[in-house]
Amino acid sequence: MNSPPVIHVVGTNVVLEEVDLGDDSHDHDMIDLVYEPHQQGIITETTPVLHPAVPSGNENEKNATVALGMDREPNEILQQPQKIDEVVKTPPDSSQPLTTPAATPIPNKETPKKIKTKKTRKDCPFSTVVLIILLAIFAGFLSGYIGYWITREKYEAQLAALRGMTGVRRNTTQIIVEEEPYEEEEPPVGPTVEELRLPDALEPVWYNGTLKMYLPGYVDLPEGKNFTTDGNIMIRLAVKKPTDEIVLNAKDLVFPTDVNKVKILTERPASRARRQTMVDSPEMKNSTEDGMANSTREKLKNTTGTSGGIPIDEMEIVEDEPVESPVKRLMLVEGGPKVKKILYNSSLEKVFFTLDSPLEAGTSVVLQLPFSGRIPDNLTGIFFSSYKKVDGDSSLLAVMDCQPASARKLFPSFDEPSFVAPLTLTILHPNGTTARGNAMEITDAEPTSDPLWVKTSLDVARSLPTSSTGFTLTNFDKAQTTTDTGTKIRVYARPEAINLTGYALDTSVKAFEFLQKYLAVPPRSTKLDVFALPELSKEAMCGDGLILVREDRLLYDPQVDSIETKVQVAQTICHEFTKQWFGNVMGDSDLKALWLNEAMAKYMEYICVENIFAGLDKNSLQTVDSMEQALLDDARSSSHPMSIEVVSPSGVTLMSDEITNDKGAALLRMLNAIIGEEKFQRGVQDFLKAHHDHSVNTEKENLFDAWNNVVLDLKSWDGEKLNVGDFIDKWIKQMGYPVVEIYRIDPHTVELTQRRFKLDHLTPEKAKYRNALYWYKWDVPIFYQLNGKPQDMVWLHEAIRLPLNVSDEILINPDSLGFYRVNYDDEGWAEIARQLELDHTKYSPSARARFISDALALAEAGMLPYETAFAVISYLPKETDYLPWSVAVTALDNFYNRLSDSDLEESANEFVLEKLTPIFKLIDLGSLNFDNGDDFLASTTRRRIAKLYCKLSPDVCNEKLTNQFKKNLLAQCDKNSSIASACSKVPSIGRSMVYCVGVAEGGDKDFKKIHELSRDEVNTGERTRLTEALACSKDPRKLRNLLYESIESEDGAVRKSNVQQLVTAMNDQLVGAEIITDFVLDNWKELTNRFAQDPGNLQAVLGNALDLNSEREIKQFERFLVDHKATTRDLDALKSQLETARNRQHWLKANRNTIKDLLSSNNNEKEL
Repeated sequence: MNSPPVIHVVGTNVVLEEVDLGDDSHDHDMIDLVYEPHQQGIITETTPVLHPAVPSGNENEKNATVALGMDREPNEILQQPQKIDEVVKTPPDSSQPLTTPAATPIPNKETPKKIKTKKTRKDCPFSTVVLIILLAIFAGFLSGYIGYWITREKYEAQLAALRGMTGVRRNTTQIIVEEEPYEEEEPPVGPTVEELRLPDALEPVWYNGTLKMYLPGYVDLPEGKNFTTDGNIMIRLAVKKPTDEIVLNAKDLVFPTDVNKVKILTERPASRARRQTMVDSPEMKNSTEDGMANSTREKLKNTTGTSGGIPIDEMEIVEDEPVESPVKRLMLVEGGPKVKKILYNSSLEKVFFTLDSPLEAGTSVVLQLPFSGRIPDNLTGIFFSSYKKVDGDSSLLAVMDCQPASARKLFPSFDEPSFVAPLTLTILHPNGTTARGNAMEITDAEPTSDPLWVKTSLDVARSLPTSSTGFTLTNFDKAQTTTDTGTKIRVYARPEAINLTGYALDTSVKAFEFLQKYLAVPPRSTKLDVFALPELSKEAMCGDGLILVREDRLLYDPQVDSIETKVQVAQTICHEFTKQWFGNVMGDSDLKALWLNEAMAKYMEYICVENIFAGLDKNSLQTVDSMEQALLDDARSSSHPMSIEVVSPSGVTLMSDEITNDKGAALLRMLNAIIGEEKFQRGVQDFLKAHHDHSVNTEKENLFDAWNNVVLDLKSWDGEKLNVGDFIDKWIKQMGYPVVEIYRIDPHTVELTQRRFKLDHLTPEKAKYRNALYWYKWDVPIFYQLNGKPQDMVWLHEAIRLPLNVSDEILINPDSLGFYRVNYDDEGWAEIARQLELDHTKYSPSARARFISDALALAEAGMLPYETAFAVISYLPKETDYLPWSVAVTALDNFYNRLSDSDLEESANEFVLEKLTPIFKLIDLGSLNFDNGDDFLASTTRRRIAKLYCKLSPDVCNEKLTNQFKKNLLAQCDKNSSIASACSKVPSIGRSMVYCVGVAEGGDKDFKKIHELSRDEVNTGERTRLTEALACSKDPRKLRNLLYESIESEDGAVRKSNVQQLVTAMNDQLVGAEIITDFVLDNWKELTNRFAQDPGNLQAVLGNALDLNSEREIKQFERFLVDHKATTRDLDALKSQLETARNRQHWLKANRNTIKDLLSSNNNEKEL
């Protein structure tokens, strides 16, 4: 028996020496290294634990450097090569100091005695005296200039008084509070951007991979193989710089411990004799009769002479018989450098292959690498999921999502946006499953020599970043059609739901035809596969030719779903289809430009949906669907610039948030309004035509350049030609947005100025965003009307004066085309309030919505007296249009929630109900007539009005809603013994309200029934409604059990993808809100464990799971953040919640007396 290898540990650097595996069997060809960190500088020897594999993502070996196949003496450990040091230079956590193997203690030194020196007199040079005098003069001028601006407002007021005018006053009221000291942010923990990036010595030319997917539930699998993968990848590498190291991204993958199994192949002319293109991998031969190595050779044969796979002029298998071809034939052979070490760094998610001799620049080689992996259930990267069939059995599926930094979990690769290469993929999968990917199938479920396994070969996917790589392995059925231009569209769903894909397929064709006409180029893929998945970490995601959508955003059942669901399905399809044109052409090659990819898809979503629904206005939909939320989110200190340096792979996912999507879409709408629809569209078309067949280096050429080329006569604020990129930079490279303030300076002139609008004046921004690049100044396009007539847009850089007579009326941004708020002077707001009370229809619905939103937001921020804001919204009982009401419902609900835990709650309740009552009376709760045909805005706003009214006045609603619950749900489902989506007769748009009130007012039997229906439901949308209804229970014990179920089990009513909806619904209920915060804090470890690999979903859950309403709760939460700093450091959702809570408390202190007086005055007026 060979002696065990010896491990030398220096700090956290581990070197495995003299590895002798002895038996070369499959069971012992991998090593699992387990170690404990030791004190820096101490060298210990231990014996490694041998396991079947070295998982690249094992947390116990974080930052371990495993050197395989080396022979050296122990005393060489302190003199390791520099390259090994580079691999491990990132410490695993902040508690570990940055060390090198050669680090030695610094000896103590005695403090030298202080030497006394004789003081000497120094004369001041004449030039210094002159400089001091000049500085004093400059300081005097500067003081005078500042004094002028400070006293100017007072002077203008006095001047106005002399002219018989009302004294002007800027609405600069602001909450003044004594700021509490804040601890500065700690430096980022973990690798730097430079450490995470791959070297630029090599570039991929193509990938050729084979995967075997061990998905259980279809065929008998070998022991220990459930939810695993075996793979073999060939990567042709172009050598740009001399290097003796190949570095790839990898995560949670297992590599061979025998370095001889990793091959470096080179090309040479082929002879007529049959040659072997690559060396067989023993473990792959053992996997099936069609072993991985043989399978890869077969794939090369299958693609020889076709347009797919590895090009024929680069490599071809040569048979015994002579083959006539004018193409130069090449074959792959060994003979070049060999791999001598394999090193892995889990923090960097990289694997290093050290060669015995360097690769020369200008050459190319092919790396052949066997590996294996696993299929977890974490909803990120490659994962498995399940769905329940009507008969109660479950069926499994596997998905590879199309997200940044996910491909490294599937196969080793250059997993960065700047590296693009074509990919050919063959999948061996269990018989009974269907494999689909980015490219069209060459062979589909082709039988192999093993009847339990079939093989699907995908055509070559064009040059793309690996972030576009995706595939599915399911037993789904499909509905399909072909467009007029020949593009095949296929919609896949589980067999029980395939009849619900008709609307999605029809909408897909409409969206495709509209986008192709609008963009004037065909998409880059010849097919589009759309999958309705039971679970997904986002509502939807896509790669080239493959779109993954959560079921509740794709399936539509007219008997169960409302117009709200119908429009949401159309929005999802339009959004994801847009990315088929823009996806990797814009943004992915530069992570800082990621926002533009998402923003363009979001903006085009509204244009596309307007084309599908003739009565839907894209501007109104965008305003209520996303812009208002963006104005709220981007006014907080927890916001972020849209174009930032992304440090970690998870940071890419977290950057795709509402601010990126919603604000980005609003900026594109603003740009469209500046340059005009025709030029906006032409610039987009020119850009896509120029870059249709390849990705773009955004540093050299981008969409802004295309717009610049068509905008020739438009001037910027300084009179120079407008540079679109320079204009956009001020909006994307700093967080926030401006408020435009307008005030009269004389009877014929008004002046407009800008400053940053911020809701929270207490919490500082993150240190890296605090000193904004443009000091929170923007080039603001002013869209305005004079006396109801639109005027030409003008620029606001710092200040601008406009001619305006006293009798004229100016409205700024009445159509919400600009991403900013507007604050009029006292007289301006007073005139708006008077006109709204007299005849609100003089203003357009969009202008009224803007008044409501801006007035209440400015008052909340302390920039407008609440007396003025209340005067603006006092007309609301007369309002009947649903666009202003859509904005008002959100604002009124927010106002009530701020006072709900104070002594003013009852008065606030009466105030909001007084505004809502007239519009609520138009709704018949008995019949739940929320649905207004195809009028999406009216239907959704009616439902939201009814929900808020019933929240504030449950006695009016509960009886009618409870009758609906008993008569149209419980009685029907008890009679039919069926699932809720089939037996419920409750009108679709009112189901959420009815189910919630039914559970809240019902007993144990009703809760149990809804829980059973939720667990058995197969319709994802109906299951979500039933799950949210459980959160309405008034029994704390039931709510806690439901929360435990959500983090402990996948078999209950709450799936991982439904946790966010559950906590949001619970936090909206009186009893649920009281326990949700304590539950999150008490079960923090379990919650973070469940979402450990899904940070985006965890952020979404936490953003809706906390309710901090008192100083005590805030202090408790602050202590929690300090105690759990390691696990909360990067969770911005927690910081946002804390900011909101602090702001609410300070807001109440600053405004309580004023609001109390206003609410009392309102009640007195009602009595009169």
